[in-house]
Amino acid sequence: MSKIKEVLHEKRKITEEHIKQLQQEGKQGIRYTAMMPDITFLVLGLLSDVGWIIHLVAGIIYFCKNGFHYVSDYISLIALIGIIFGIAYIIYLNKIHEKEIATKLQKDFSFGVTVYSGLAGAVIGIFQIITHTNISSELVWIILGGFLNFASGLPIYLSFKKGIFYGVK
Repeated sequence: MSKIKEVLHEKRKITEEHIKQLQQEGKQGIRYTAMMPDITFLVLGLLSDVGWIIHLVAGIIYFCKNGFHYVSDYISLIALIGIIFGIAYIIYLNKIHEKEIATKLQKDFSFGVTVYSGLAGAVIGIFQIITHTNISSELVWIILGGFLNFASGLPIYLSFKKGIFYGVK
């Protein structure tokens, strides 16, 4: 476990060094720091990943089997696109070492879009089950994945505190 903590803290240290460099150049802007401990961040992040993967795979299977027949199908597609966009943005932030210390826009476009797209997909899935006569297992998986994504990603999103805080372990 200490090896995992060491690796995670080293990753955060690289992020902090990048932000210090931006500060020296006067380019840091207003930042929000994830105040969650590294291990908790990792565990909740992995659970959120499992949730959005389930949601995405089930959504793709659902659309391949059923196509687009209702307005709610198109709204559900928007939620899936939101998840893809949010995850792509998180990957981008990780690559530029700004995931844990992000601007408000970066925080909202990454974790915010991903988390709330999961919730939107789950709510739309419930609506589809209620309004449609055929209940598919894919819709159930979309709901479960969406809620898992939301429930485990929201604490990460809410852990961001305004300001740059170094040494969060």
